[in-house]
Amino acid sequence: MKKKLLCFFLCVLLLPLGVMKSAGGDGVTRCLLIGCDRFVSMPDTEPASANNVETMGALLKDFLPGEVRIQRYVNGPGTVEGFERLVADTFRDANDADTALIYLSTHGLLREESGEERVEFLLSDGESEEYLEPEKLKQVLDKISGDKTLILDTCHSGAVIGCGGNSVNWFEDGSCRVLTSSGALEDSWFWSTTEDIYRGTGYFTAAMDCALRSSDFDQIDPDGDGKVSLGELTLRLRAIHGASTVYCWPENSDAPLFRMMDDRKPTNRFRAVCFDPLEPQDQKVVQTMHFRIEENMRLEFHVIPSYNGAWDFEHTVSRKDTEKDGLIRMMKVGEKQKKIRNPRTNFGKDGRILLQLVSTKVDGSAPIVEAGKVMSLEELDSLYQDGELIQEETDGQTEQEES
Repeated sequence: MKKKLLCFFLCVLLLPLGVMKSAGGDGVTRCLLIGCDRFVSMPDTEPASANNVETMGALLKDFLPGEVRIQRYVNGPGTVEGFERLVADTFRDANDADTALIYLSTHGLLREESGEERVEFLLSDGESEEYLEPEKLKQVLDKISGDKTLILDTCHSGAVIGCGGNSVNWFEDGSCRVLTSSGALEDSWFWSTTEDIYRGTGYFTAAMDCALRSSDFDQIDPDGDGKVSLGELTLRLRAIHGASTVYCWPENSDAPLFRMMDDRKPTNRFRAVCFDPLEPQDQKVVQTMHFRIEENMRLEFHVIPSYNGAWDFEHTVSRKDTEKDGLIRMMKVGEKQKKIRNPRTNFGKDGRILLQLVSTKVDGSAPIVEAGKVMSLEELDSLYQDGELIQEETDGQTEQEES
């Protein structure tokens, strides 16, 4: 599998604050999904943004309640004026009972201005391009009537809500709820393959798809109310998306975004994946994981080192799971528990590695990045001292210290 840095890769998803209101029939949810893959000054990203748009469109169709209208726009607009006009046309008939959703997948750029980090988003149709500044984005969204939520899948996307760096929260007034795929100083990534030019997507967008379609209900909807809130989605994404840090605003928001259904349509092969806390074993770090599969498949563990604070995908090490059925290497349907052990010396000066679980069909085709987890010596050392689990006493009882 070929890994590419989607440096400054952006997806903006604008969801309504009260998206669940439409379940009662008192509003329409309008969705505008924009993906830019062709650029003048930056590397092309095909087919990542186009596939992100399709993935999000399917998610919104399946998990948004009530009347939902979805418009897709790939490769464009190439100007800020064109973006503003497209948004105005899409939401022209919106009123206070409605909800709005905008999804934008493109490059983003981190700039420093007066000691503060700013992220700007590159609008492009392959022939013309302009950067959309955060204050202009805020102005455009403020003109839309009804409830709104903004979701960003981008390098440095946390900069728009002041997370992960020295940046301004442009949405502190509460006009939009915001979900971002990364901190202000983090990159965001996509994957592609050399075998199939049509396959590939952003890690974060794929993680949203897995979180909603393939998590057990108690993982994605722990309060059991049948709705997935912004806070619940954020926690689940942090549990299975390791390539960057997911943030949301307001923090721990209980605003409902999606509905849960008994009849979901999973697009990946794993179900209910979860990772145990790290454990030491001699001079190795052990990661235990659990998941369920409902079709025979193969599994690979991709171990990505960190260098100077960034994931070094060019030096990914792939390890094949050894489970076999007779002479054929594959995992059969059922509940699974797997362990991977990495020597402490593999963690380098940064003291961390990224573990990704990649499934394929039994013949090795059609790879899917199922989940990711950061393994860090800092996490391990916060749990164990001299090989012993750190305990703390509370009111006469002994509890495990949380990492």
